[in-house]
Amino acid sequence: MPGTAFVSKLTQNWSTATRITLSNASVILVCFLILAGGVMVMSQYFMRQHIQESVRAELNIMESEYRLDGIVGMRALIQGRIREHSSLDERTYYLEDAHGQFLAGNLPAWPSVAKKPGEFLSLPSAKDSDDYSVVAQSRVLPNGYRIFVGFDERELSYVQRKIRQGATWSLILVLLLSWLAGRYTTRLALRPIGQIRYSAGKIMQGDLRHRIPVGQNGDEFDALARTLNDMLDRISQLIAGIRDATDNIAHDLRSPLTRHRARLESRLDNPPATAEWSPWLEESLRDIDQVLATFQALLKIASIDSGLLREAFQPVDLTPLIADAADFMEPLADARQQTLQVTLPEQAIVQGHRDLLFQLLINLLDNAVKFAPVGGHIRVALAQNHNAWALSVSDNGPGIPKTEHSKVFDRLYRLDATRQTPGLGLGLSLVQAVTTLHQGRISLRDAAENHADNERGLCVSVFLPAHTPAADADTKNAGR
Repeated sequence: MPGTAFVSKLTQNWSTATRITLSNASVILVCFLILAGGVMVMSQYFMRQHIQESVRAELNIMESEYRLDGIVGMRALIQGRIREHSSLDERTYYLEDAHGQFLAGNLPAWPSVAKKPGEFLSLPSAKDSDDYSVVAQSRVLPNGYRIFVGFDERELSYVQRKIRQGATWSLILVLLLSWLAGRYTTRLALRPIGQIRYSAGKIMQGDLRHRIPVGQNGDEFDALARTLNDMLDRISQLIAGIRDATDNIAHDLRSPLTRHRARLESRLDNPPATAEWSPWLEESLRDIDQVLATFQALLKIASIDSGLLREAFQPVDLTPLIADAADFMEPLADARQQTLQVTLPEQAIVQGHRDLLFQLLINLLDNAVKFAPVGGHIRVALAQNHNAWALSVSDNGPGIPKTEHSKVFDRLYRLDATRQTPGLGLGLSLVQAVTTLHQGRISLRDAAENHADNERGLCVSVFLPAHTPAADADTKNAGR
């Protein structure tokens, strides 16, 4: 519509503070106009009631005067009333006898509409210059006398005019005060937005450690500041993870690539004999496969972190899944004469991605088999923990120092003591990514905390939300 387009074009360059202030002022204006209109209507109603009561009271006085002093006293009273009128109190009288003979008053004739005694009438003023109506009533007196009394609405109009004048000045004052108060309160309320903009500018300039100040009010802006600070912390962690991953990629991939390049250079100078080609190619393929496996694992973790795989979630029973993973890893444990103990409930349903959960189990069991000593013990347990299923995989290997617990989830991070052990340093990174995708949590602790024999080792605990219809809906919504 043209009017809407004009308003939109007019307000498109206004600040948020101006829009909020004008919106508040408009609401106040509408409320004030409704209130003023109500006051006008009510005042008009009560003033009209007052005029009618005054007419009725005047007729009572006239009748009382007639009963006391007769028609002579009544005529004298009417003439006195006519002489003593004020500018806000114009009165109309007409007194006649039973034969219709005029006796007193200021009307030229009996009003033709005054046919029913006691009925209130609204008549135009007898004066041509007056625009005010007359509220009147007639009454029949003893001996056939009739009297007509009317009060005009001049006082009513005067009161309404004063109300309109007062309302106009009050409206101007209210609009001025609402504008000033609105500007002040809006600027006060939007001040945290300025702090957020300032902090964002500092961060854009390169100060990634800068954070948004959080007030003590506990209001929505404080909650927003905390959320943004958490987001900035997460971004900083991701940037640090990328930096560490880049360093680790350079460190872990440099060795196989350097070996492969040196092998190629040596064979250019000294071509291998026919019988040496096969072992030489196998060594080269192993180095290349290691590089490809590293990038494939990184791409898989990135795919999991994207959250798109939540669309494929379905109810999964962890009990048979863990049993299958244990059966799959049991030959490797048997080869190292390790004991694999599994404790499972009859059923444990979660909402998740079956293949990723199986990969999580394989990675945890592979780490336990790899780092537990020959003849060691590996324990797998699954139990209900409030509204979640707690999966724990523990071993009696060398464990991980507590200072390194948070670092081992970084991509390609490996402890110095394990760099000679086959692996890519991505196993726990993938486990954490899968756990986060399923809205769970993961923790590490020493296995000695759980066993009376004070054996060393590591216990990895993964908590996954138990499946309920409500949790199913929340998971689908989170995936959108």
